[in-house]
Amino acid sequence: INSIRGEAMREGKEEGIEEGIKKGMEKGRKEGIKEGKREDAKMMLMEGLDLNMILKITGLTESDVLELKSELN
Repeated sequence: INSIRGEAMREGKEEGIEEGIKKGMEKGRKEGIKEGKREDAKMMLMEGLDLNMILKITGLTESDVLELKSELN
């Protein structure tokens, strides 16, 4: 019985680690996408594109884009 419990605990731990890795990878991917959009928005701002157009293209919030704009000044 103890060996069965030990095996179940080991399997549960492995599943937990795998799930944690998957969640970490997904979070990193999402953060990478957002950072890419922020870089695109910076380029658009430097090129003088209209704020509404930048919002539409990138999907970023107005506050995100205005923050980037203030960083450029």
